[in-house]
Amino acid sequence: MAGKKLFGIIYMSTTRLELMIVNLKTHELIERVSSANFVQTADKSKIYQHEMGKIIFSLSGFLQLMADYGVKAYKFWASQQLIDNVTARYLSEQILLRSGVKVNWLNTSQINYFRALSLMGHTKAFQSLSGRTAYLLYMGSAAVTLFKFSHQKFLQAWNIGLGYLELDQLAQALRNSANDPNEVLDDYISSKLDYLKSELAGGEPDTALVLQDVSALNNLYLPLHSRLTELPYSLFSQELQQAEEASTQYLCEHYQVEESLAGRILPGFLIARRLLSYTQASQLYLTRLNIMDGLAIQTGADFGFTHKDFGLITQTSAENIARLYIKEKAHRNLVRKFALHIFDRLKKLHRLDSRERLLLGVAATISDIGNAISQHNHYHHSAYIMEANPLIGLSDLENTIVSEIARYHSSESPGSDQLHFLRLAPELQMIVAKLVAILRLADALDDSHQQKIGKLTVSLKNDDLTLTVYSPQDLSLEKWAFSKKAQLFNELYGIKPTLKQRRTEA
Repeated sequence: MAGKKLFGIIYMSTTRLELMIVNLKTHELIERVSSANFVQTADKSKIYQHEMGKIIFSLSGFLQLMADYGVKAYKFWASQQLIDNVTARYLSEQILLRSGVKVNWLNTSQINYFRALSLMGHTKAFQSLSGRTAYLLYMGSAAVTLFKFSHQKFLQAWNIGLGYLELDQLAQALRNSANDPNEVLDDYISSKLDYLKSELAGGEPDTALVLQDVSALNNLYLPLHSRLTELPYSLFSQELQQAEEASTQYLCEHYQVEESLAGRILPGFLIARRLLSYTQASQLYLTRLNIMDGLAIQTGADFGFTHKDFGLITQTSAENIARLYIKEKAHRNLVRKFALHIFDRLKKLHRLDSRERLLLGVAATISDIGNAISQHNHYHHSAYIMEANPLIGLSDLENTIVSEIARYHSSESPGSDQLHFLRLAPELQMIVAKLVAILRLADALDDSHQQKIGKLTVSLKNDDLTLTVYSPQDLSLEKWAFSKKAQLFNELYGIKPTLKQRRTEA
C-alpha cells in the first residue's frame, strides 16, 4: 500500500530541474535531487533550448531513480513564465520525443497558487504562524511575489515584475557605469516596490514575513530537515551588510552557491529588507517549502488523501477583484450561492466535475465587474477585465472559460454568431455553454438586486426541471427575467425550466 502512495514530482524552473519523491498521504519526503544549474543566458526565453541536453539527461536519471524506488506514478511540470505558447509546444514535443515524458506547463498564476499552497498545506508549519498576519515572499527569475495570510486563510497576492534575470542585466550594466552600483540597485528595487507601501500600510501587530526558498540563507540557518525556522533580525542585517561589501568569491564560499547565482544574493536581501519595512513584520522566517511541496499537496488532494478545499485560494482572488470594481456584494454572493446549488442538484444532467464548479463560482463572483466601466454591455467589460487579470490557480484555458462565462452571462448567448465563442475549442464551448446556462438561471433570481428570495429548491424529474423559490415579495421582475434567461438552458439541455414561488411570511 505504501508504494501506491509514493509519487514523483518533477519540476523545471529557469534555474534547474528537480525531482521529489513523496508519500502523498503523510507528506513524508523520500528523496529529493536536482540537475546542475542551468546557464542563465542574456536571452532569458532561450534558457530551456540551450539546456535541452541537460534536461533530457536529468529526466533519464530521474526515471531510473523512481524505478529504483518502485515509483510508478509521476508528473512533470515546468514554468512557462518566460516563454510563449508556441515555444512551449515546440519544447514539449522535443522532450516527449527524446524522453517519453509529457510536460505540463504552468503559468504565473498557477505557480503562485502552488507556492501559496506549499505553506498552507503543511499543517504544522502553517499552524506555527496561526493567529497572526503572515506574509510569504518569493523572489524568482521572472518576478517577485508577496502573499498575505491571516489566521491560516489566504487573503491576497501581489505579483511584481521584478525578476532576478532583469536584475542580473541591470547589475551588469552598472558594473562599469555607476560610482555606487549597490545604491542604484536599491533605488531601482524601490521604484518597483514603492506602490506596495500604501497597500501594506497600517499593518497589524505581531506580523511575520516568511522568505521562501532563499537558498543562500537556508544553507546557513535552516536545518536540513526543518521546513520553517525563525531568523533573528540581527543575523539578517549582518548578512546584508556582508553581501554589500563582499567579493563574488566570498559570496560563493560563504553561501555555498555557484558563481552564476552569486550576483542574486544582494538583490534578494535588498528586496527582503524593503518588504520587511513595508509589512512592519516583527519576525522573519525562512522556509524550504516551495512550489514542489505545493504540487505534492495538490496531487495528494487529487488522489483523495486530503479533503481540504484549496479552491478557496482562487475564490478569494476572485472576491478581491470583485471588491476592487464593485463595493456592493450582496447580489454576487446570492447569485453565486444559487448557481452552485443549481450545479450541485443537476450533476447527472451537466456531468461536470468539481473543477468546473469552482469556475462557475468564480464566474458568478466577477460577472458584473464590468458595470464599474459602463452598464451598457457591462458583460463585455467584465470579460476583458478578466482576460487582463488571470486569477491565481487557474490555467490559461480556465481563465478563458471564466472570461467567456462573464461575457455571455447576461443578454448575449454563446452561439454561431459570436466570434469569441467560435474561437474556442469544441470541448471548451460545451463547458462554457453549460455553465452560462446555469449562471443565467441564478442571475435571474436576483434580477432586481434586492435579494427578495431567501431559499431555493431544485427538482429534476424526468424532463421536468422546477426551481421553487421562497419569498413574500412580488417577483414579477425575477419571473420575467427567468423566462428570458432560461431559453439557453432549454436549447442546450432540451429541458424548459419552470419557476414557482411559495410565499412566506415577511
